[in-house]
Amino acid sequence: MGAIPHFGTDESLQFFDYWRALPKDDGIVPDRRHFDPLAIRRLMPMMVMIEYGDLESATFRFAGTKLTEVLGFDPTKKKYLDLLEQDAVGSFIAASEPMITVPCGGRFPITIQAATGYTLKCEALDLPLFNGTTGTWIVMALMSVREVSGLHGGDEFRILEIGKGEWIDIGAGVPKT
Repeated sequence: MGAIPHFGTDESLQFFDYWRALPKDDGIVPDRRHFDPLAIRRLMPMMVMIEYGDLESATFRFAGTKLTEVLGFDPTKKKYLDLLEQDAVGSFIAASEPMITVPCGGRFPITIQAATGYTLKCEALDLPLFNGTTGTWIVMALMSVREVSGLHGGDEFRILEIGKGEWIDIGAGVPKT
């Protein structure tokens, strides 16, 4: 595993430390059966789990209660690509593919317009799991709020900006770009 990244929130560090402590049967990625949501129950309201049979079939398997409030809807059981504008599909694939092919983690600063009326600067931390039972990959993502940067008049969720992120070496390296 590479150097521990600098996280912008205590929640991201707690999630990373939990993930890092999980048993890794193949030496790099924990199996889904080792994940215990009760162990990080304080973080679960702002987490999402996306399962990948392949990139095009990515499906939301879990969305925390606080995250569904921020989104304004519950994406559970929905296909990820069905929720994206067509011009965002390439970015989704570019961000998702390395996590399940290298595999690696990722940390990304994101500014969002929440359905609650707030504009939030967040840190997204994505880490992979493998589901040995089904042979699929799962990306667990924690969205932690760094600051409330304003109010807006809408009630619709929007990603306003995705800043320059970084890949996290979990033992298999990181993509070149």
